[in-house]
Amino acid sequence: MTIAKNTKPKLPAYQEVIYGDIYGDKNKCAAMDNVFGCSLRTLFQYKKLVNAAVQELKMSQSLLQLGVVFGNEIDEVAMAIGAYGQYDIVDVNPFQVERVTEKYWRVYQGMKVFCQDAANLKLKGQYDVVLCFMLLSEVPSASKTKIVNNALKMVKPGGKAVFVDWHRPLFYHPLRYVVRMYNRLYNPFVERLWDRDINTFASSELRAQFVWRKNTYFGRMFQKTIAERKENPLEEKPEEQNFFRPSDLGLADF
Repeated sequence: MTIAKNTKPKLPAYQEVIYGDIYGDKNKCAAMDNVFGCSLRTLFQYKKLVNAAVQELKMSQSLLQLGVVFGNEIDEVAMAIGAYGQYDIVDVNPFQVERVTEKYWRVYQGMKVFCQDAANLKLKGQYDVVLCFMLLSEVPSASKTKIVNNALKMVKPGGKAVFVDWHRPLFYHPLRYVVRMYNRLYNPFVERLWDRDINTFASSELRAQFVWRKNTYFGRMFQKTIAERKENPLEEKPEEQNFFRPSDLGLADF
């Protein structure tokens, strides 16, 4: 996939307005693609969040990732599933698709990058794992609903969907109001994840087909929500949502 230098990508309206100055420029995207920048934007929790996602993966699995990610997350995921794993990535931004393809096609030949909107997936088949890493916080609520439902539909029986993103922090978190102010200025879609659990964006029919669990990090500022698809959809299992831990009462997860 090759795009002319002066071509501007066709982005969803919300992305054009909020993030167009970055995602509309291939050079700016490339400049942001470093681990330090990602660590800074996640309050130096980036490595922990990447490790949390990788913990859910096994060698030779088939994996679909919704959204291109800056930093070394793609490298870590590719190494976790190995040379015999299937690694497909979708992103709505043609610049990102071209940039990631150029960066990785010689290194991870089992990787394929598709220019598609995660809210309107056209891929066929199902995967062992569907990974959504820091994507829901960048899209409006209507898109969150579509993305969560699409992610769940793409999971094989016995497989899982993994969502790593922001979360409502403890009310006495020292950075709570600083982060809220910053997000309202620059990341206005994050705060919806403070108000709702990720599983509430799924349709009731799909939600019932999965067992849900959640881990939080850094004073509950971030989360990993996992939805494991039941092998037998008719099998009755308790839905593990709003998973509550003693650490959530204090700052043990710092």
